[in-house]
Amino acid sequence: MNKHRNIAVYAILGIVCVWMLGCGGCNPEPAPTGMTPTEGPESGGTSVQITGENFDTKNGVTVTFGNVKGLSATTSSATMVTVVTPEGTAGESVSVVITNNGKPDTPVTLSQKFTYKDATPPTVTSTDPADGTVLSEYEDSLNIRDTFSITFSEPVNTNSVNVQVAVTKTEESLSEPAEGMLSGTVSGSGDSVTFTADMPMRAGRMYTVTVSGATDMANNPLASDYSFSFSTTSPEPVDRYIVQEEDIQEENGEAALKYIAARPEIFDDPEKWTRLVAGNQDDYIFDRTRLSVGQRLWIRRGPAWGDK
Repeated sequence: MNKHRNIAVYAILGIVCVWMLGCGGCNPEPAPTGMTPTEGPESGGTSVQITGENFDTKNGVTVTFGNVKGLSATTSSATMVTVVTPEGTAGESVSVVITNNGKPDTPVTLSQKFTYKDATPPTVTSTDPADGTVLSEYEDSLNIRDTFSITFSEPVNTNSVNVQVAVTKTEESLSEPAEGMLSGTVSGSGDSVTFTADMPMRAGRMYTVTVSGATDMANNPLASDYSFSFSTTSPEPVDRYIVQEEDIQEENGEAALKYIAARPEIFDDPEKWTRLVAGNQDDYIFDRTRLSVGQRLWIRRGPAWGDK
């Protein structure tokens, strides 16, 4: 009985010795000590060097970033591994695990984590008004709106957004714009900005907007400028007009008549204010210096007034 027991003990000791002299001794677990760089773009493709000891030069190593296998892991020596990062999620810091491919394949986690940085540029996802919009419903032809908004795919630095607005006449408009560009200011937060014009937008105009310079919070800029346009229809000409409060709220007399004459439904030309005087002074006692809210003005038209 003792003889058999001794034989069993010797056999077990032999197996242990073979294991210690074999795989257990030839492939210790890796001992990483450092990694550089520790951050890179979310798109992946960053070449990372891992230093340490006991890297498997015969069978190679496997490196994972947040459980995703790295690319082209190369063991140049027992103390150096080079690997290319896979794609990741912007803003996420992931664990880096290195495993010798030979047995035993014990995974070891690095003390450092790898951080994926935002590398995707922002894009314009919508505008208000949308591209190609024709605004035809309004109460005041000289003050249709004074703002429009732009929405991006992600939060942007408002101070980086540059907005240029070109102004041209529409086909049915009777006059050219006094200024070819519309000035204004950009404000907002998060993924949306608002352009507020210095002067109201009026009827009979095409507004072409170009957005440039916008950067996201990681300083990624728009890949290219973005343009959209919207227009405002011209109203039908009228033969009479009731003076509104906004016509005389700043100044009466000639200034008010010029403001009225500039309306697209009147003459679309402030210099034709004298026609308002001539066309109304014979109909009643007309004092051009004392217009009042609700006062009716006749709008004279036709060849006799110089119209074609």
